[in-house]
Amino acid sequence: MRRRTVLGAAAAAVLSLAACGGLPETGPVTDGRRLGDNVGDPVRVFAQGPVDGSSQEAIVRGFIRAGDDSDETRATGKSYLAPQSIDLWRPTSTDLVVYDSVADIEVKQVGEETVEVTTDAVARVTTDGRYEELPTGTAVKATFGLTKVGGEWRIVLPSTGFGLWLDSNAFDRLFTNRVVFYVTPAGRRLVPDSRWFPSGSRMSTTLSRAQLSAVPDYLRGALATGVPTGTKLAVNAVPVENGVAQVNLSAQALEADPDDRTAMWAQLTATLGQVPGVAAVALSAEGAPLDLPGGGNAVAAASDLGFDIVVPTSFDTALLRQKDKLSVIDPRYIPDDAPGKRPPTATQSPFTAAIPEGWTRLALSADSREVAAVGGDLKDLSRWRATQAPILVPAFAEALTRPTYDAAGFLWVGGNDPAGNARVFVLDSDSADSSAVPAAISVPWLRGRRVVSLTVATDGARLLIVTTDTSGKDTQLAVAGIVRAANGAPTALAAPWVQAQPLTLIRDVVWLDSTSYAVLGRTSDTEPVRAWLGSIGAGVDGIRRRGNADPKDSRLAAVPRGTSITTVGGPRGLIIITDEGSVLARAGATWRKIDEGTDLLVPGR
Repeated sequence: MRRRTVLGAAAAAVLSLAACGGLPETGPVTDGRRLGDNVGDPVRVFAQGPVDGSSQEAIVRGFIRAGDDSDETRATGKSYLAPQSIDLWRPTSTDLVVYDSVADIEVKQVGEETVEVTTDAVARVTTDGRYEELPTGTAVKATFGLTKVGGEWRIVLPSTGFGLWLDSNAFDRLFTNRVVFYVTPAGRRLVPDSRWFPSGSRMSTTLSRAQLSAVPDYLRGALATGVPTGTKLAVNAVPVENGVAQVNLSAQALEADPDDRTAMWAQLTATLGQVPGVAAVALSAEGAPLDLPGGGNAVAAASDLGFDIVVPTSFDTALLRQKDKLSVIDPRYIPDDAPGKRPPTATQSPFTAAIPEGWTRLALSADSREVAAVGGDLKDLSRWRATQAPILVPAFAEALTRPTYDAAGFLWVGGNDPAGNARVFVLDSDSADSSAVPAAISVPWLRGRRVVSLTVATDGARLLIVTTDTSGKDTQLAVAGIVRAANGAPTALAAPWVQAQPLTLIRDVVWLDSTSYAVLGRTSDTEPVRAWLGSIGAGVDGIRRRGNADPKDSRLAAVPRGTSITTVGGPRGLIIITDEGSVLARAGATWRKIDEGTDLLVPGR
């Protein structure tokens, strides 16, 4: 009886508290925090300082671990250093090294007062926030001297200085992945650029300063910014007052014409919208409020200015290629093992003409009106439009990749020109000239490479491309901006930004959304091929250790015979085709066979 009385009182107390502090019944509906957001850094870590009598090795290990300190003054880390080395510690002005765990740190004595510190790095973060994955087994080293100060060992840093080494847990706690937005030269599309910034209360200031930077090299010529050259923050802070971020810019901001001012406002609004508590953005120049061309001095969303972020479309149908026929199927259907369950009946495709089996690597245009395919010898390209006769494109290259279409109607394909040089070719599929030949665009950095796969982002501003050296080794996945002429025709690719460095083989790649992708690949010759999920500028899932889990725990099941990958909607809609003709759909971390075929065609993939 006494126990029931206590439980009843506890329940009453809980109900009372719920009534007082439950969900509000009135008030506006507002955006909540992003999934995975750090909320004010509720856990603060303070490093342990040097202990009297510590060995040289203990002092060095303690200094490396002191990089995890939440204290922005880094006083604890400095206490491990000899006085002459304090100014040589440059944790914010040199590249940051990310390694998996403290167990990976090796300290070796190389002299009476000299030690060498080594670890296998998984990534390097540049001073402007670029996260660059490193090939598996990449070793980084530093040589430290040691000297006695007050009878205790202290570190003498190299004359070139030393930065910061963080294990992956500390990096995830101390840094946050955010994007900075730039705009397409034609139209009003916002395109994200991934960066990593220190977490904390100054995020609105940090993001504003980053937004004022020039378009990065890998997007140069493909995107633009409305921020006039030389514009800086007039004061070293962007306060948030009543939900409005107050961005006070230098006088250069006044040089923006009305279109650029609108773009600048849209960029800052979209970028600062990632900061919890920011509901709108107001701009000023040297303290004087800036007004929008149409009036007003605060903006709640970039869409209010006519700017948007292109979101990839999800599909509930796709074209399945079986022998020489195309049929429409529901690719989301995953067969059930229960008796009596049958797959839905496939319906006839609008492409009534047969596509002979000699034509492979099929692709479907974004408007679903055209199919392109490559000849079995990889030297020919052909196009089909519904009931029309096929269009055989005059010979122009060899070793052709799977074609892909962008949203503007341009057909892309990689290959080698007659001289054997790797090229990226583009054809206007809307052209009435049936004899038109794809034109090679300018990609000077392809010299000495071979194109394996390519795919264009939905925003039409970026391309993911897989290449190897001429022997088929040194696989690289890169993202590059697409430079276009005034009429929208692609003319060149910007400098590449290499991604997914730990993978030694990549067979195919597909965009999942504006910041993420999936590839078919492997990490070593002894590992099977599987689908890997990655984010531009944020690494590949299942590579870095997060928390205490083994990275392998987050990997999708292997598909050793997978040859191509696509999606009907984000990471959950992944489809893999195998060299045996099996069509596999993602089911959690595994794959289920949904049909048989040699190609699954999704518009614009």
